[in-house]
Amino acid sequence: MAEATWIIDEETGELTVEGLTARDAAILTADLLGGVQSVNCGRPAGVPPLHSPKVQSEPLEPTLRVYRVYHNSVVEGPGRRSVVQLSGCLLRCPGCYVPETHDLNGGIELTVSEVVDLLLDGQGEPRDGVTVLGGEPFLQPEGLAALLGALKDRGQHVTLYTGYTLEALRAREERAVHEALALADILIDGPFVAQFSRNAGEWRGSTNQRIIRRPAQVTP
Repeated sequence: MAEATWIIDEETGELTVEGLTARDAAILTADLLGGVQSVNCGRPAGVPPLHSPKVQSEPLEPTLRVYRVYHNSVVEGPGRRSVVQLSGCLLRCPGCYVPETHDLNGGIELTVSEVVDLLLDGQGEPRDGVTVLGGEPFLQPEGLAALLGALKDRGQHVTLYTGYTLEALRAREERAVHEALALADILIDGPFVAQFSRNAGEWRGSTNQRIIRRPAQVTP
């Protein structure tokens, strides 16, 4: 059996096991555990998509299309994290774990303030930071930059996922793209490639993806 990492949630007692192949997971399920569920970046177990706003929207504030918000993730950045999953993706990588997030009109439209409230104020969830993923967050650069700015104002560590490479994002002309890069503490970049998904390691879906700390400070 492949080397695995075992993570026990001290709050709930839930067990997360990373680094297993599908065959190893089947053996483990049959021999040791019951009721296991497969999770990966952006695919939490038992968390439904959003269907309606939680608070009243403010006019003229930047908005985002949001598919899902969830808490207590230990697979999408360092520590325990609250996660917002944005809707819309044009890359549509073959084998993507979350094709339901590809629809450009999917999810619901929320203001940045509403998203921050869902992430930080809901149920007093413990967290070491916030993760933003998709879909593809950089399809909504203005709202993304506003969200990251609001999260940093609230003292949050931000991990940001994208299917684009850092080099491709730097080549874009939109000011908001560069603002978002400057606000991210960690950028996990690159498309998901199914053939490289085995033993991808923590936080990544496939081995081609890079974990880039302080992306705005990386020398081109």
